[in-house]
Amino acid sequence: MKYTFLIVSIFITTFVCGQNAVISFKENLLVKSNISTQSESFSIQDNGQSVIVNANNTYRLQVAANYKFLGLKVGFSPSSRNSNFKSKFINPQLNIFIKQWIQSFEYRKVKGFYQDNHADVLAQFPNLKTTSWIGTTSYVLNDNFSLKHLTHLTEWQRETAGSLVPTLRSGFNRLSNTIDNQKIAENSFDIAIAPAYYYTWAFKEHWFISSSIAPALGVRFTTEKIDQIATTKNTFITRALDFTLQFGYTSETISAGASFNFDSNAVNKKLTQSVVTDKSYASLYFGYRFIAPKFLKRTAKSIEDRFNL
Repeated sequence: MKYTFLIVSIFITTFVCGQNAVISFKENLLVKSNISTQSESFSIQDNGQSVIVNANNTYRLQVAANYKFLGLKVGFSPSSRNSNFKSKFINPQLNIFIKQWIQSFEYRKVKGFYQDNHADVLAQFPNLKTTSWIGTTSYVLNDNFSLKHLTHLTEWQRETAGSLVPTLRSGFNRLSNTIDNQKIAENSFDIAIAPAYYYTWAFKEHWFISSSIAPALGVRFTTEKIDQIATTKNTFITRALDFTLQFGYTSETISAGASFNFDSNAVNKKLTQSVVTDKSYASLYFGYRFIAPKFLKRTAKSIEDRFNL
């Protein structure tokens, strides 16, 4: 009898802890701001030589709002004041949260690049532009782990836990430039699978440290065009490795923290214009939760009832 009581006690304790491992704030409107040192870089093959070009942005800014099953984010980047050469960056994103699923759709456009910090060639690639449409689907396998606590601040993970997060990434990217009055473009479609793993250490009630690693393997289909005429079609195997270290503070009303990222990307053959293999950047974020206005509650409720979310 005493063993039965012990087993039942352990079961109840585990169940309660599991229930309290993640607290949801989906009934609150979350407003978030973020600043990062992430930048855009490319390697261009010019007469057999590789030229590194960069967007002239010192940092990127993001503002986001998340409520219940929906999140909106807009990223932009002011050009450096130390140069007359300007780069333009815009990055709106839509996020959808359904139980353990996170689906994102984003558009990214960057125009205006310079070569390797050399002042005499700042205007060499003013027409180089990259435009991307990207979709990402992630599923969290462990119910007691919260990915939204780290990425969207709509939950609070109270206990230490980790989870495998299988992720599917796909997207279309277009790089274009004008060289000797000729319009040169490279269109590519990418699809990749990334079995990411996240682990969060929760301590002293409100603080946490989290790390993640995400190896990815995929395929890229490219078509190179000169003046709208297709010249070359190729298929490449792509490989990537993303590593993130994040720490922060979470309470019922605010979330704040910092993250450090390292991304490595590679293809099995050099392209005419391709992403530089390695880059690292840091970011700071702050989020505040409000009581959602009545019109937002009514709108979200009607959508939930209609689609049975």
